[in-house]
Amino acid sequence: MSSLAWPIVAITILLSLKEPLKKLIGNIKKIGYGGAGIETNYGKNQEDEKTLLERLGDGQDESYLDNALTKFSEFTLNRADEIIEDETKISSVDGLQNQYDRIYKYSKLLVLIKNFEKMYDSMYGSQIRLLQRLNHMTTESKEDLKLYYNYAKDNFPNTYKNYSYDAYLNFMFAQGVIIQENGTENISISVIGKDYLRYLLEANLSLEKPY
Repeated sequence: MSSLAWPIVAITILLSLKEPLKKLIGNIKKIGYGGAGIETNYGKNQEDEKTLLERLGDGQDESYLDNALTKFSEFTLNRADEIIEDETKISSVDGLQNQYDRIYKYSKLLVLIKNFEKMYDSMYGSQIRLLQRLNHMTTESKEDLKLYYNYAKDNFPNTYKNYSYDAYLNFMFAQGVIIQENGTENISISVIGKDYLRYLLEANLSLEKPY
């Protein structure tokens, strides 16, 4: 996990496999920046986040790969090579297709971990608890789930002063962790939402976040 935290590895692999990874991360539409330390700005941060693909741009040829990598020092790039080798043992794999398969699996794991990490940084504790409730229920009405929003708003009024319940839910819809049944006000947890909760447990992350 410590070596996976190196951002250059994420950038290198993700840029190299940008096209095939579009389908993978399509359902994880938005990811967050680091956790906000100012209570009054937290709700705005959830609304203003850009998608991963929006940050990387949408290069039409391979030149953007070289352009991105030239922004880093040779030392850092070599360190990235060492980390990738240590994590994948790619030099011991015979055949280009087998090497590609291993790097692709590694990149999927890396992308998922980095996305879930950023999702955790930007998600409120009340939203995590809302997900936990949905994880134990088939579906809940939008109105019934509002109690999580109301509780957080009562305890953190500055954060929620200009942050509506619809915006609160829309953030979770944009993350892909909840879905709404067509033509109803019923909401349920998505497959991504279940995997996200599983990740929190596997990574031993605290579920008792504020807000």
